[in-house]
Amino acid sequence: MPSRRAPRGSFPVDLAVFLAVLATGVVLVLVGRVSPEALAGYASALAGLYAAWHHRPRSGRAEQSPPEAPPAPER
Repeated sequence: MPSRRAPRGSFPVDLAVFLAVLATGVVLVLVGRVSPEALAGYASALAGLYAAWHHRPRSGRAEQSPPEAPPAPER
């Protein structure tokens, strides 16, 4: 009976996308199509979009806020 290998886990998609974007940026700068300053601006915009996408609610409902702390005792 053949044994099954244990799954290694999911492929790090975020890492692959990061490396692909980084390589594309380096190539565009070396070829002379984009200035490093413009590339920095594009990278900032993409980072903001990624942060907004990554921190969205997963099930379509609003994220629940943590319970409020009890009021401090008066002195």
